[in-house]
Amino acid sequence: MTSDDGKATILAVDDTPENLDVVKGILANDYQIKVAVNGHIALKIAQSQFPDLILLDIMMPDIDGYEVCRQLKADPATRDIPVIFLTAKGETADEAEGFALGAADYILKPVNPPLLKARVKTHLALKQGMDQLQAAYAVINRQKQRMEDELNVGRDIQLSMVPDTFPAFPEREEFDIHGLLEPAREIGGDFYDYFFIERDKLCLCVGDVSGKGVPAALFMAVTKTMIKSTASEDHSPASIITRVNDEISHDNPNCMFITLFFGIFNTVTGELNYTNAGHPYPCLKHANGSVEMLQKLHGPVVGAMDGMAYKEDTVQLCQGDQLLVFTDGIAEAMDLSDALYGEQRVVDFFQEFADTDPGALVKAALASVESFAGEAEQADDITVLALRYCAKPGADGAQLQITIINQLAEIDRVNDAFNEFAEGYDIPMTLSLKINMVFDELLANVISYAYDDGEEHQIEIAISCDGARLAIDITDDGVPFNPFTREDPDTTLSLDERDIGGLGIHLVKNTMDEMLYQRRHNRNTVTLIKNIEI
Repeated sequence: MTSDDGKATILAVDDTPENLDVVKGILANDYQIKVAVNGHIALKIAQSQFPDLILLDIMMPDIDGYEVCRQLKADPATRDIPVIFLTAKGETADEAEGFALGAADYILKPVNPPLLKARVKTHLALKQGMDQLQAAYAVINRQKQRMEDELNVGRDIQLSMVPDTFPAFPEREEFDIHGLLEPAREIGGDFYDYFFIERDKLCLCVGDVSGKGVPAALFMAVTKTMIKSTASEDHSPASIITRVNDEISHDNPNCMFITLFFGIFNTVTGELNYTNAGHPYPCLKHANGSVEMLQKLHGPVVGAMDGMAYKEDTVQLCQGDQLLVFTDGIAEAMDLSDALYGEQRVVDFFQEFADTDPGALVKAALASVESFAGEAEQADDITVLALRYCAKPGADGAQLQITIINQLAEIDRVNDAFNEFAEGYDIPMTLSLKINMVFDELLANVISYAYDDGEEHQIEIAISCDGARLAIDITDDGVPFNPFTREDPDTTLSLDERDIGGLGIHLVKNTMDEMLYQRRHNRNTVTLIKNIEI
């Protein structure tokens, strides 16, 4: 406790007043001196006023100096106060006991003034240095906690941006997909994503942002959002990545970049159109067990330079084929001897892995890397995405295409054509009648409300059936409108109590198993799926 005049405070403890006078005479000019004539008083002063140093006699009544020192060192509030024993007990064992209790020094009486001044000055300087170190350590701890909090925020951002519900599309039997992201100790910018842009076109993407922490996680989030937004109106992987690269490169002051594998998979034909922007080569395992790497690069990493024109390639997946896409956290994982897991181990693992479940595949891939690394710390995020194609390419069943103009009388033509189609492919009549109602509602909405120019417009209806599932696409060039966003009417209320409208769409929702609305190229597309129970 430094006094108001800036002097350090010293507590002198001795049951002999003359000894206290000697100490004050030696030190009073340089320090503020407080005194205590027994151990009880000394403890009270120390615990309430926290002096900078204590000079402590050993031989005192009731509580001797050893016990006072013991209690001081046991109390977290006083244990760091330097204690110098000032005593006539000069035996080696006495001195050893004092140091064992935590004393900073041991000075024998009678006091040598220069020695006392030197020892006090030294230990006060040491105490000041220790206080500064502790203050610095506290600052370091706060900074460390702030960094850990930032990493936790980054981890939350990263994990919240990837799909985590599996099976991802339980109603789709023609394929299965599963992803896994295992963040490293320091959060990075790995991600995976998959989403439909049309009923039978599945986008899949795996990326790895340069850098660590929240900046990388935010950069990842921006890139992922931009990819999804661009893909909603552009169905060319090369064009999508080219546009995303231009946007990111244009405003990228931190010079961050991202490796990307982006593909559009046709779940009917089995074709995968893909662009690889500086990303590790994915592996394709054929149904016969052979594994090949898709060793094509279509441009540099995204974000490094604008004006780049990316290319794309197409690969045909057959029934039973599996695709494995991963980030460099797999191939560049190291063991304690700094050996790399490497691409060849990825191929060997994939070739030997017999399970056809994508979920089991991604978990086994992570387990293989962890087994190889052993006790070595994970240095980078590990991301794995697996896709298995279960259908026979081209097995899309019966199809019907109808084009009408925006006149209500055309709805009957659609229903007649559909009923003939349904009869030819054994679609139950009860279902046909429900689909007629769906056409009545949706087409009447489009014809009545989608156009405000009085001109003639075309509406396209595409119908397909594979025996187990009926799919319908309705496309128009009217004003943007998602019919499925309206809140369902409360059917528990009477007609007089309910708001007008909404019942038709409510019936559509209850008839169909899946519904999707998309706005692409200034056109509305409504996709409807109905599972057929025969």
